[in-house]
Amino acid sequence: MYLGRLVERGRVEEVLGDPRHPYTRALLSAVPVIDTAARRQVIRLEGDMPSPSHPPAGCHFHPRCPESDGICARVFPAQTRLSDSRILYCHRVGA
Repeated sequence: MYLGRLVERGRVEEVLGDPRHPYTRALLSAVPVIDTAARRQVIRLEGDMPSPSHPPAGCHFHPRCPESDGICARVFPAQTRLSDSRILYCHRVGA
C-alpha cells in the first residue's frame, strides 16, 4: 500500500518471492539481511514522498517511481490479476 492505495496483493510467497510493483521491490530491498552472502542492492527512491492529504494524480507512486512514464501521472492503473490470489496496480506490468 502506498499513500492509502493498494499497489500489490497476493500470497506471502508470491509477493515476497517475486515482487512486481516498483514500490514493493523498493520496500523489500530495504529489509536488513543478516546473511552477508545474501546481500542485495537497496533501491533508493528519489524525491520526497507526496502529501497523503494531497496525493498526486494517476498512480500515487509515479513521482518517485524509476519506471514511471506519461500515463502513470494521468491515470490510476487498473487492477491486473496475475493469479487467483495475486493482483497488481501498475501500468508497467509486463512492459
